[in-house]
Amino acid sequence: MKRPNLFLFLILGFLVKIFAYLKGQRITQNIRIKGPAIALSNHTSFYDFIYTTAALYPHRVTYLAASKMFYEPVTGFFLRLARAIPKSLMQADPVATLKAFRILKNKGLISVFPEGQISPTGTLLEPAFAIAKFLKKANVDVYIVRHKGAYFVNPPWSKKTFRGRIETEKFIMAKQHEIESMSLDEIYHLVCEKLYVSSSAFAKEKMYTYKKNDIANLENVIYQCPKCLHEGLQAQYDRLKCPKCSHELIYDKHGLLNGEGVDELFKLQEQRARHEVDTNPDYQITSRATLMSFRNLRLVEVGSGSVTLKRFQYIYEGTVDGNHEVLKFNVSSTPTLPSDIGRNIQIYEGYQIYQFELDNPWLPTKFVHIGEYLFQINQISDQQSVIR
Repeated sequence: MKRPNLFLFLILGFLVKIFAYLKGQRITQNIRIKGPAIALSNHTSFYDFIYTTAALYPHRVTYLAASKMFYEPVTGFFLRLARAIPKSLMQADPVATLKAFRILKNKGLISVFPEGQISPTGTLLEPAFAIAKFLKKANVDVYIVRHKGAYFVNPPWSKKTFRGRIETEKFIMAKQHEIESMSLDEIYHLVCEKLYVSSSAFAKEKMYTYKKNDIANLENVIYQCPKCLHEGLQAQYDRLKCPKCSHELIYDKHGLLNGEGVDELFKLQEQRARHEVDTNPDYQITSRATLMSFRNLRLVEVGSGSVTLKRFQYIYEGTVDGNHEVLKFNVSSTPTLPSDIGRNIQIYEGYQIYQFELDNPWLPTKFVHIGEYLFQINQISDQQSVIR
């Protein structure tokens, strides 16, 4: 496994740094980095690889990137050009880990986004505990590259740019000898603490202004009316409108909805979804779905049917490669449910992806709310069973 080509990286990296500056990025906290080292970043926009590269320049950085991205023709081309390391999401990947350690052995710099997916609200998602094991075994200096405001400039629910300020902080999380003396729990909690960003807190503290633009697809993140609880809001340029009670949530120049952060409204919406589960022991959620999976180095449609989430299982019933099948996935082995906003939910098992494209564009978010809560319930139940 080789590091990125030095000559190519210096040229392209410089262009990336200029591009990031023009996008509004400013480095507000900086530190010199010496390899071997690992840089951890939060993930709130599709441009985070650019902002991280710009912050780390002129250091050559090797990314650990989701293997799914390598199957996309354009994205895959640039990832291979950058000599990024493909990693299977939501499961152990010893091959990717070995390649990363080879880079570190040659005093390289590895970049990791521990959340494993883009946050739909701009606030840190809970990283997998595996990041602590990775850092412990790597036993090198660990740095943080933390982006604030990238969520407002290029939110993951839109392809449009809401031009404004991005602040990036680069600082040491822990030196090698500190990592060596820490427990896995201590490392994990330190990662969560140092990476943490609240989009609403940043917006309310700084009150930076962002260019107003069409917020279409945000209705698939905040899908429930906070006033009458109707599910299925409608986006009308700069506002979300409830078709039942006509209540409006207006997206302002600071990236807030009626003065509240998307993350705050999302949390309340999640709590209401969890309440549905608590009050109905037989709760389940079902949708028509198209199944996508890897075939011949491409993510393609392989079947159609329905996907159902019950208390203990995800169940897909439909066609797979022309044959009728029933696929079952344990909730207890699915701690997080990655989702492309307004499109799908994804389950990773056996180094294969099962991507369910749902008919209803806001339903993937509700699946995420319910699925991740049921995982927590099952974990608590399993722990209590062990104690008994």
